[in-house]
Amino acid sequence: MAILISVWGVSIVCFGLFMLLKPVPFADAIMQFSRKRYFHYFEIISRLAIGAALLLDAHNTAYPLVFELIGNLLFIVAIVLVFMTEKHHKRFAVSAAKHGVSWFKPAGVVAITFGFWTVFVSVI
Repeated sequence: MAILISVWGVSIVCFGLFMLLKPVPFADAIMQFSRKRYFHYFEIISRLAIGAALLLDAHNTAYPLVFELIGNLLFIVAIVLVFMTEKHHKRFAVSAAKHGVSWFKPAGVVAITFGFWTVFVSVI
């Protein structure tokens, strides 16, 4: 059983529910979080940590290649964020939150589906 990946799957389901049920407050939460002093660094560190967890636990799932791919993708995004300035990262987050509200409901459905699939393939 891939516990770290299961926990990640549950968190994806929770974020998906938030996006589906409350898209405008979800966008507001992104904008508020992007104003925090630690936003940029948290984004980098969380991607590195989740990417590492996925890579370390991928072999315990039914589809290790999928989780290795996602883990490596998270590492690449973290590296890009290291070279992106805080100012540009914050501007991107705010722009994505403002312009992406109409996409949050369908993205929430996808996130919920993917989150449940993640939990399922990590426990079988």
